[in-house]
Amino acid sequence: MPQELARQELGEVQESTPWTTAGGPDHSYDETVREERRRWLTEPRLTERFRLVDPHGAPIYDHMIRVLDLVWECPDDGTVNVVGYRCAGCGSSREVAALAARCRDGR
Repeated sequence: MPQELARQELGEVQESTPWTTAGGPDHSYDETVREERRRWLTEPRLTERFRLVDPHGAPIYDHMIRVLDLVWECPDDGTVNVVGYRCAGCGSSREVAALAARCRDGR
C-alpha cells in the first residue's frame, strides 16, 4: 500500500478496472439504490465518504468503490458491476452469482 500512495502522490496514473451497468437492472434492488450507487461512483467527495468507513485505508479508487459497496465483482468472470445491476458478463444477479460460487466451492 505505501508504494501505491507514493505513486499517487507523484501523479502516476494507476490502471483501474472499469465498472459497468451493461448487465441491466437487478430487480432485487430498487431504482433509488441503482441511481445512488451510480452517482456515488463519480462523486467528488468519494474520498471523504471512504474516510468515514476506513480512515487509514489507501484512497485508491478501485479499493474505495469496493469498500463502499458501490460495485461487486462477479466470482465467475471477474466483471466489475455496479451494485443494483446484473453481471454484464454472465447475466447473473449478485445474489445468484454469490450462491453459485459458494455451491461450486463447497462453502
